[in-house]
Amino acid sequence: MNDLNNSPGQNESYLAIRTIIELTQAYDLLEDVMGRHFARFGLSQPKFNALMQLRQAGDRGLALSELGERMLVSRANITGLIDRMEKDNLVVRETDPRDRRIFRAKLTPKAQNLIENILPIHAAFTRQTISGLDAGEKEQLIKLLQKLRKNLEKM
Repeated sequence: MNDLNNSPGQNESYLAIRTIIELTQAYDLLEDVMGRHFARFGLSQPKFNALMQLRQAGDRGLALSELGERMLVSRANITGLIDRMEKDNLVVRETDPRDRRIFRAKLTPKAQNLIENILPIHAAFTRQTISGLDAGEKEQLIKLLQKLRKNLEKM
């Protein structure tokens, strides 16, 4: 499509569509690259995210409902994720001593060791993933994505 022959409204529509296409393609590719990265450690991105949330929570662990809220996933999804992580000996599920109706997920020693081994590799990988942008471009991209997200939240 030749932008010079289009009216301002047509050009704006073209740019909106093109932006969504580029974002979608970049996201799909990033998801694939990250999936392969985590697979090297026997993890998925949701498992890694859960491990990081539980690491941040410390020895108390997190109630499954709180973990689900932090990860923006439904109760059913968090239950299934924790079930799979228990089978992999990455988490244990314990009842909350203050409220026996609440289950808390906690990291196992295996998970703690895995995280400590992965973090330096993951940090280097994320730097490599975004190395095509200089520092100013990264800051600009962050600001633009935050601006886009705020607009989307209004919809």
